[in-house]
Amino acid sequence: MKHAHILALAVTTLVLAGCASQPEPELRPYTDAEVKQFALEMLSRAGLPYDDYEKVRQALIHPKVPEVGKDLPKEMPRKG
Repeated sequence: MKHAHILALAVTTLVLAGCASQPEPELRPYTDAEVKQFALEMLSRAGLPYDDYEKVRQALIHPKVPEVGKDLPKEMPRKG
């Protein structure tokens, strides 16, 4: 009978310990601002010459996004 009490106490302790543990934080995708901030921090640690640093920094801060449809032809060629 003593073994049953010890087993019940051990199981209860394990269940309560499992309930008390902290859940994992939810994983979420990084925002664009967080990605940009991380890239700027890594750039500052890269040890580049000043001119190269400024070129990359400006590209990160002001990215050149092509306009939609600008690279498409104005008219579709017709086959005759």
